[in-house]
Amino acid sequence: MFKLNVNRKMRTYLYMLLIVNIIGCFSGATSLSAQSSKKKKKEKIAFIDKIWLGGGVNLNFNSGYYNGYQSNVFTFGLSPMAGYKLNSFLSVGPRVSFDWTVAKFSDFTGVYKYNSIDYGIGVFARAKFLQNFFVHTEFSELNETYTNGQTNGNKLVTERIWRDLFLLGLGYHSNAPIAYELYVSYDFLENDNSIRIPIVYRAGITWHF
Repeated sequence: MFKLNVNRKMRTYLYMLLIVNIIGCFSGATSLSAQSSKKKKKEKIAFIDKIWLGGGVNLNFNSGYYNGYQSNVFTFGLSPMAGYKLNSFLSVGPRVSFDWTVAKFSDFTGVYKYNSIDYGIGVFARAKFLQNFFVHTEFSELNETYTNGQTNGNKLVTERIWRDLFLLGLGYHSNAPIAYELYVSYDFLENDNSIRIPIVYRAGITWHF
């Protein structure tokens, strides 16, 4: 168990270091561009003007089969985030997520209930380009509930598992003070044996991005 925890922490540090390096590359490019351009009068920007807020809502209902059970699953989630503008196009910050899932599974022997609250926390870096587009990279750790189909009374037996994501993708932003955004990312840490596809789709709103 200790070895597994150490390995997970090492992966966390490595991917956070990679995000820092990506930020450094963008910052270096900005610095070179600024040196080659004409000098402009510096204006002090208030701290609050460097902060932007955002978030998304996850609402999902599906019906199908899982581990031999007929399933009906409802999920509602929130994912707030906050960014700090390092310069006119590059920002960094934290992102958290909360998902509440209610489900019913049934087979010829009975009906089984399943409830869970999953959560995650991560850090991201984001770079704007061409006004309406941005590159998004993120490392997150998710604490999720899983079941192998075993039952205890009228409930499914569950366990909690940590899962890591390292995302890199592109997005579109409507470029307004209060705006909507859409972006798609690839998860480089998705397990090859997982039934999940390694592509993550997100939508949300932002303020002052």
